[in-house]
Amino acid sequence: MIAAIGHVALQVPNLDESVRWATNVMGLREVARESGTSYLTHGVSHHSLIYIQAGESALDHVSVEARDESSLEQLNDNLAKHGVPTIDHAREPGVTQSIRFQGPDGHVFEAFLGMSRDQPRHTGRGVQPRKFGHPMLKSENPRETQEFIEQVLGFRLSDDVGDGTLLFLRCNADHHGIGITKKNNGRFLWGPGRHGAGGNLFTYHLDPAGCVVEYYADLIKIYDEATYRPGKWEMSDYRFANLWGPGIPGHEFFDAGAKLPATGAPAGKK
Repeated sequence: MIAAIGHVALQVPNLDESVRWATNVMGLREVARESGTSYLTHGVSHHSLIYIQAGESALDHVSVEARDESSLEQLNDNLAKHGVPTIDHAREPGVTQSIRFQGPDGHVFEAFLGMSRDQPRHTGRGVQPRKFGHPMLKSENPRETQEFIEQVLGFRLSDDVGDGTLLFLRCNADHHGIGITKKNNGRFLWGPGRHGAGGNLFTYHLDPAGCVVEYYADLIKIYDEATYRPGKWEMSDYRFANLWGPGIPGHEFFDAGAKLPATGAPAGKK
């Protein structure tokens, strides 16, 4: 039903500063800016990151790409089956169709079709990523959020760390397209290293709005859906976090990054 992770939209308190960081450090390019919203890309897609001017930093929405029109119809059926209403919204530039809805913990999801892919591949500055990989969602009830993403969006579980403390779910051959962490307190910067869950290289940093950005490479791919079994990790086994050395640097990992908007709804355009 879902072909790939599309992009993430973040509310930021200083749009210009966030865009400068994204273009000069993260290697993205600003494609367009409309009414306090900046659309940035890492390559040919119209956008893979959105920054929205707001009073404070927060996660606005996570966007996934549907396989085709029948997949969007199936998603609508799943939403109706689970009693989840859709959210009225202005369609983003560069896409032809989209649906938005809210998960049980307040995260807003979008599924879209028809992303234009006519941008120059080279962005020009910074450390240009090859793709947008995955968001990590903070959750008060990770299992409930996991079940929602599985039942509504058709994701599958790849790894379970600490009996639901960290969950990794996939929509395609990539080991994970969405991660879920149980909320705690703190902040962090970490890496480089190699995760045991997912097998990927990683580094983490905070952008000016306090959002955590993970750079990763060499993620495990799962091609055989029939025989794959989710990994099961204990929190006491630090190798799930880092095969190369020390594990997660304290509980800061679980609460760093952008929170949900105070209202639980996306920011309106100004």
